[in-house]
Amino acid sequence: MIRFAVIADVQYGNLDTLGERTYRESLPKFLAAAGEIAAENVLFTLQLGDASQSDWENHLGIKELFEVAEKAGIKWKHVLGNHDFLVADEKKPQLYTDFGLEKPGYYDFVVDDPDDDSNVWRFVVLNGNEISLYAAETPEEKKKAEEERNRWKLPNGGLSADWNGAVSPRQLQWLESRLELATKQNEKALVCSHFPLFANSGAGTGSQDDGVYFFDHGSSTWNGKQILDVIDKYPCVKGYLAGHLHEGSYGVRKNVAHVTFKGIVQTVPNCYAFVNLTSDSIIVEGRAAQASYEFRFK
Repeated sequence: MIRFAVIADVQYGNLDTLGERTYRESLPKFLAAAGEIAAENVLFTLQLGDASQSDWENHLGIKELFEVAEKAGIKWKHVLGNHDFLVADEKKPQLYTDFGLEKPGYYDFVVDDPDDDSNVWRFVVLNGNEISLYAAETPEEKKKAEEERNRWKLPNGGLSADWNGAVSPRQLQWLESRLELATKQNEKALVCSHFPLFANSGAGTGSQDDGVYFFDHGSSTWNGKQILDVIDKYPCVKGYLAGHLHEGSYGVRKNVAHVTFKGIVQTVPNCYAFVNLTSDSIIVEGRAAQASYEFRFK
């Protein structure tokens, strides 16, 4: 079995509470989650983006907490979120370095199960902020992002939210190449992004393909359908993990489990999870207010 931990949307900030978002309370909740994760001694912890709310000082604050957790034995795999980029333009290149990433911020890695040769997983981590108004560093990049936003109209003719972004054609080609490699090497694949794509309607426990497509509602990657179209071509993909929507969600579509994890900043008393991967299942063990799910794939 392969076991790792997940946290999402810490959104730490030395800021007053706004609605249900308790920015300062994210610090003790993060520390509590990190303490249990360190005690479990999992392979790594997937941090699904929006580590801080905004401003460079808050980014440095959560960065220091990540470093403290590393000293306790936690190995991080970071995903970039939209709030991570709410800093001065000249600071944005440093974000990649601080999260241990190289620009443009997407990457993949493979994890083997030492007890089961058939249980090999490729994690494909996307950067859904690649083309966006908030991650752009120059006027030219901002103009390109505005053009891209106008390109992907919602079904009602409106524009998606400006706190979302798009992936480039180059990143889509890269995603396809990684899934082709996973297929060739008989690996299972988990695609990870800050931005969710799909959930079943209602309570989120069904297995039908119909449901909510978040990009049609302006709450996901502008060209999320293009990502989904690539995923649909590769049966090796068994799961899609995301954050961004603090209430969380779940759905199964075309034999792929879509798990959106709850956001720490807005969830009482806390939320985080452990994920177990076997040769035929994805099992999410929720902690505190995070729901648990079990998906047996074909």
